[in-house]
Amino acid sequence: MLRRALIILLLVLNLFAISGCWDRTELEDLGVVNAVGIEQGSGGKIRVIVQTLNTVALSKTGGGQGIEFEKGYRNSVIEGDTVADAINMLTTVTATKRSFSHSNLFIISEDLARQRGVQDILDFLERDPQIRLDAWFIVGRGSLVNLLDVPGRITGSPGGRITDILKFHNESSTYAPLRLEEFIRLLESKSNQPYTAVVEIKPNASVPTDKGHGILDGNVPEPLNNTIINGTALFKHDKMVGWLNDTESKGLLLLKGEIQQGNITFQAPGKEAKKVTTKFIRAKSKPEPEIKDGQVYMNVKVEVESYLFDNQAGIDPSQPGELSKTEAAQGEEVKRQIQAALKKAQEQYKVDVFGFGEAVHRKYPREWKQMEKDWPELYPAVQVKIQVKSLIQHTSLTIGAPGPSQR
Repeated sequence: MLRRALIILLLVLNLFAISGCWDRTELEDLGVVNAVGIEQGSGGKIRVIVQTLNTVALSKTGGGQGIEFEKGYRNSVIEGDTVADAINMLTTVTATKRSFSHSNLFIISEDLARQRGVQDILDFLERDPQIRLDAWFIVGRGSLVNLLDVPGRITGSPGGRITDILKFHNESSTYAPLRLEEFIRLLESKSNQPYTAVVEIKPNASVPTDKGHGILDGNVPEPLNNTIINGTALFKHDKMVGWLNDTESKGLLLLKGEIQQGNITFQAPGKEAKKVTTKFIRAKSKPEPEIKDGQVYMNVKVEVESYLFDNQAGIDPSQPGELSKTEAAQGEEVKRQIQAALKKAQEQYKVDVFGFGEAVHRKYPREWKQMEKDWPELYPAVQVKIQVKSLIQHTSLTIGAPGPSQR
């Protein structure tokens, strides 16, 4: 009996020893893709830039055996008739198996978005089971090969650095990025148009101009360029038609009620050449459509609440009328930024990125059936009235900026 039990135990141990290894993929053999760029290729083809983590370099640096000048990522560039064709052709230039399940970022070049459109690109991204629909989908200016090779000092890869910046988009509220699934939803909507953030290369202002800061001087030099998120791309159907700068992007988010954080700076009332900066606590917006004699009106009620963040004007909230004047000035700046976004999107580019059509659809479903097919022509003529309720709270004990005593 004891012998039989011993034999069974040995068989069980053998099963544990031989199981789970026959189809294992080694880390060094797996190309973990963290970012993808898609732009115009030669002869009408599509060029795909696939950024993979350099697992060999990362594993060695992680163990304390750093490789001098070795990148933590590698870019592969390939062209094809379609995105799927190009990605399939990657097997001709690399021996590693590509895994897209960790891809957090897809960048479409501005030229491709304007000229060719993104519908064919989205068709592949939505169909491929490896592609994550919660990945960021943004527009890149200039060469994506250059954009995805800007070196950094903190994040191991350019794609990872851009993704990290996007995580904090609510803190500035100066651009409006979308996830892949949300962009597709807006593209398929009959009452909304899509938009997303724009990334580009800018010269790095922190690069010293004096001698003595280079690698021959014993310093690791600052990168010559930075990648920055700069504004919001606007689309009409699947093609990019223009973009909003940082102020207009904030106006877009204010009108849509999607401001969570961020600052707003405005002229201090009665204080020449002095500015006040407040920080948003919350903001909400409610567009209320009205139809009169076939004309569509949009009454937009915006409520913002903030606190004093930079009070260089020395505004004293305890003084009668001082706080209410500042609140009114804040409200005027909110209105100005919303109007700037409306002027660009509604008047110049004629794209409904504000959800006006959706608001009409909800309140007037019967009338919307008649308007729907003509909405692109009706939308630019919608008259928008903006009402802002502006509050400033949490002014704290500090009133003005430090200065010399008046004694």
